[in-house]
Amino acid sequence: MEFRPSIVIKISGKFFDENDASANISFLRQVVSSLAGSYRIGIVSGGGGNARKYIKLGRELKLNESYLDLLGIWASRLNANLIAFALGDLAYPAVPDSLEDFVEKWSSGKVVVTGGFQPGQSTAAVAALVAEAISASKLVVATNVDGVYDKDPRDHADAVMLKELTLSRLREILESSQSVKAGTYELLDPMSMKIIQRSKIQVIVMNYKNISALTSLIKENKAIGSIVIPE
Repeated sequence: MEFRPSIVIKISGKFFDENDASANISFLRQVVSSLAGSYRIGIVSGGGGNARKYIKLGRELKLNESYLDLLGIWASRLNANLIAFALGDLAYPAVPDSLEDFVEKWSSGKVVVTGGFQPGQSTAAVAALVAEAISASKLVVATNVDGVYDKDPRDHADAVMLKELTLSRLREILESSQSVKAGTYELLDPMSMKIIQRSKIQVIVMNYKNISALTSLIKENKAIGSIVIPE
């Protein structure tokens, strides 16, 4: 079998909350189709508005955090199934429910799309674990900001986007501004950063509204978003 380098694309759940979410998914399908002949592709989806809705309802019903995590995981898997169905024959037709399951499905040679794996683990951590397991050369984090800023751009008009930074610098920025609450400015959690550091995975943070430019980013190394370099 011909070797193809692997990349992982982490899609924010907010991707599915946009009014033009179907167009977003169509652009993603075009990108995956253009890359699939030269690259192996894994996709990890967040839970988005559906996850936040059910977690809120669960909290009102005083469910414990493990159950709330499970609601978020199932929402992320629903989004993952939507992407997999939209990709048609390009994708493996079933969404994995664990890292072991992902690796088994990866052996099919198809694009594998997944959501969350287990309680207490963010989909950012899932994306990092998947990237490590398949020896991905890049982890693309497609979120609702254009890249990594030196401070939260929603709260600070003078925030500056950083074209390139080290993982240590990203950790410093997130430790001062990141929240674990749903819907906040969160890129990578501590677990995902530890995995990225130990496996030396290059991370690219970009806006999912620019998802159609991902082909140029991967094939031509076009500068889009922020590049996070593990030391």
